[in-house]
Amino acid sequence: MGATITSFDEKDSVEEITATLKRDGGVIIEKLASEQLMDDVYAEIESNVAPADLESNTDLWPPGNKTVGGLAQASPLFADRLLTHPKILDLADATLLPIACMGPAASLESEKKAEGGRQRDFRENTVSVAENYDGSSQVIFKTTESANCNYYQVGATLLLELHGPEGKNQVLHRENANYQPFIESLLPNMSEIIMSVIWAGTDFTVENGATRLVPGSHQWPEERVAEQHEIAQALMPKGSAVIWLSRSLHGSGASRSSDGRIGYFHSYIVDWLRQEENQYIAVSTEAAGRLPLPSRQLLGYRSSKSLGWVKGRDQEDLLSKGVSGNI
Repeated sequence: MGATITSFDEKDSVEEITATLKRDGGVIIEKLASEQLMDDVYAEIESNVAPADLESNTDLWPPGNKTVGGLAQASPLFADRLLTHPKILDLADATLLPIACMGPAASLESEKKAEGGRQRDFRENTVSVAENYDGSSQVIFKTTESANCNYYQVGATLLLELHGPEGKNQVLHRENANYQPFIESLLPNMSEIIMSVIWAGTDFTVENGATRLVPGSHQWPEERVAEQHEIAQALMPKGSAVIWLSRSLHGSGASRSSDGRIGYFHSYIVDWLRQEENQYIAVSTEAAGRLPLPSRQLLGYRSSKSLGWVKGRDQEDLLSKGVSGNI
């Protein structure tokens, strides 16, 4: 019997799903969104993106397939209903946090504002100030094993539409490959830095090339090569989502179907990583300004006191006037 990916539904607890995600490196949550929403997102993309801009010609997505980035601009529905889906964000909270503040922990009210009403109670201080001489002082960082980031944000957003019937299996790869040279000395025990999601815009089947994933590979040494019996496929109905961690091997399957397989991909990364897709260019300021606050924040229009601030802009909404950063 080959490998499988554990499936859950929306009623299952975040604790149970998170435990399995951390153990296996990937999970499925079935029927998390309606089939109609999947169709409506695709209709928005078709309305807002020229056919030529959907063409693909890369090693990962060769000609014959369709891709488009900047999904928050191409589909406001995607940004409002999928990118910020409460169950997915609860899972991202449990996977990528806790968060740490440079300075006094924020009040609960500011946390509510920062997360669009999502309450969090695990901020911790990582810095204190000590006197040294003649009334001068210096910053002292506190050693902590739990601090991981100030917040998380979008890494990339993509429509991934696969067409057969002569497709090939995509090369298995890890989401942290872009950062590998810079984090290699910290592996394999560093805190999680990326959580990725693909929503099934159509049913994901063996025939149409459902995403392949290697359970447990997030704990493998880099040189270990997956064997066929270790590779699972994310077989799931339309409206479901497959979620995986940064070091989990994955890739699209080979499509033997002439019908397209549609997936909406997005990743969440800790705030101190460079975004894979530059959201400030992929999504215009005007388009971002029309999105709800939680969507804007995930795109990157927020800051900590020390990273990403803009003088005269609101720390929790950088498109608004206010106070941000240490200046």
